[in-house]
Amino acid sequence: MLISPIHLRVLATVLDLEGHASKLVLKACGIESIERLDDSNWVPLSWYDRLVQTAMAHTRSPHLGLTAGTSPANHRYGLHPMLAVHMPSLRQGLTDIMKFTPLLLERPEISLQETGDLAKVIISPILERGPAALFRIEFIAVAMMQMLRYGGAAAIRISGVHFSYPQPAHHLKYQAHFGSGLVFNASENAIVFNRAALDQPLPWHDRVSYLELKTRAELSLSTLTRQTDLIQRVKNVLIASFEEAPSMEYVAQQLGMSQRSLRRHLSGLGTSHTDLVKACRQLMAENRLADTAVPLKQIAGELGFSSVTCFHRAFKTWTGMTPQAWRDQGRSHGGLTPS
Repeated sequence: MLISPIHLRVLATVLDLEGHASKLVLKACGIESIERLDDSNWVPLSWYDRLVQTAMAHTRSPHLGLTAGTSPANHRYGLHPMLAVHMPSLRQGLTDIMKFTPLLLERPEISLQETGDLAKVIISPILERGPAALFRIEFIAVAMMQMLRYGGAAAIRISGVHFSYPQPAHHLKYQAHFGSGLVFNASENAIVFNRAALDQPLPWHDRVSYLELKTRAELSLSTLTRQTDLIQRVKNVLIASFEEAPSMEYVAQQLGMSQRSLRRHLSGLGTSHTDLVKACRQLMAENRLADTAVPLKQIAGELGFSSVTCFHRAFKTWTGMTPQAWRDQGRSHGGLTPS
């Protein structure tokens, strides 16, 4: 999965605002400068995972997700925070978050469920394993709690905050952020509240600012959709063609385009045939490595590498880890293990 570099910028800013040296954490993750990251070129989710884990180790803060979720850093990047500030109602704010998620992620991390007099925001983080998953759940939950309280004002009544993992050692921090109604070892991560609060009009809603922001978000989403369509079509051809990495000429033929036209379009989208071949190889490598029964030699062959050594070298360049280390990390982070 790829994500917007905005997520890395937010975390780096959180570290700086909390008095930590983000440059040291970034460098430890192989990122020389956050300023050099182009927001139009998304990065592998593994980069964010590694940055979160390194940040937690550097700060020695197991509850860093709670801190990050309430940080002013979240309002510095992207359109989502400002849309929430100017939303006409809580329902519209949640709808906007889910609709415009593709500007930041490949899929929404929240969903809204309504039953009887209750509503529930369900949290499904993009990071699903290990300490980084705990960080992400805390981050989203506390940010959602702030939004619910802001959007519901006096009308909101939180009846439960559920987490799918055991009570962490820093559970008193949870009480400070979420209040009563905490449930651990639940079947899902969710915040439950009174349904009526969803449609309460907000007296501070700024219609002009909201519509301006929403128009910008719609235009950005439309542009991204057109870009993603071509990039995804190229990726589909590439993935279907491994173990041989197909040439640009072959891909262009499959898409009914000239090679020159394909090169020009990809360049305009901030990528290239070579970049997409690398991205697809990494995606396929990670998917295959998740199956611990498949030998590294077989994976290397399926991806068109001449040897395990070449695969080893390429994978370490992509992720900063060897294939075996990445696989071992997956085994050790098979579930949420709060400290």
